[in-house]
Amino acid sequence: MGHSRQHGQALVEALVAALVLVPLAVLTMMLGKFQAMQQATIAASRTLAFECTVRPQACADPAAYAGLADEVRRRHYGRIDREILSNDVIADPAPAAERNALWVDRRGQPLLERFADVGATLSSPRFDAGRSTAIGRAAAGAANLLDSVAGPARFGLSLTGGMTEAQVQVRVSPSEAGNEQFTRLDSLPLTLQARTAVLTDAWHASGPYGSEAHRVDSRVAQGSRLDTLHETAFALGYQLTHWSIGLMQAAGIEPSAASFRPYRVDVDRVPADRVAP
Repeated sequence: MGHSRQHGQALVEALVAALVLVPLAVLTMMLGKFQAMQQATIAASRTLAFECTVRPQACADPAAYAGLADEVRRRHYGRIDREILSNDVIADPAPAAERNALWVDRRGQPLLERFADVGATLSSPRFDAGRSTAIGRAAAGAANLLDSVAGPARFGLSLTGGMTEAQVQVRVSPSEAGNEQFTRLDSLPLTLQARTAVLTDAWHASGPYGSEAHRVDSRVAQGSRLDTLHETAFALGYQLTHWSIGLMQAAGIEPSAASFRPYRVDVDRVPADRVAP
């Protein structure tokens, strides 16, 4: 009789423990899956933002956003061992073989029900650290004038642009909208978000020479150029100096006088005193 009572007590204790531990185990695994999806969302926002550092034209074109979003979905929300291929899009409804095998609830239903539930947006927030530090926000009108006359705008650059913010948003299990209080051990309707901002235009140049906008030569020429009236006035005022230099070369005083080119800069030349012996 005593052994039967002990066996019955152990059975009751095992059932009580199971009632507590089994839901806890399910919740722990579900939390891990949500965390994995959040990490993928963070990685997707970083990929999208840093993609703009190498393809700024695509990020500036709203028509290209759909293609960038497809690339993010394919790279971060598909099968983890899936190859990254050009023009490879995961379309809905995607087969189970193309999905992340971990992202399912206890019934085997995908947490990411549709790949279209992954949204990606790009924006260009104002970046005015230099201008604000220099003269303050209250003098914005004077700052614009100063920047256009003697600032980076003379060289085709900007103190207020060049930053890109990428935002990725994922709707997890939207069909489980009636389970907000977690009355069932199924998935929860969640919205995961991540943002990454990078300075995509760091004033870098693609090379020293050339007429393209991102060449040092064209930027220097743009910054050193004045309007036609001032250019003509400088040329006339400098004419006497030109004649004097020509006479020095003719007299043998300055043999290299003909190579003198005012207003012209060799953007790829380093002065001799700056070169280590």
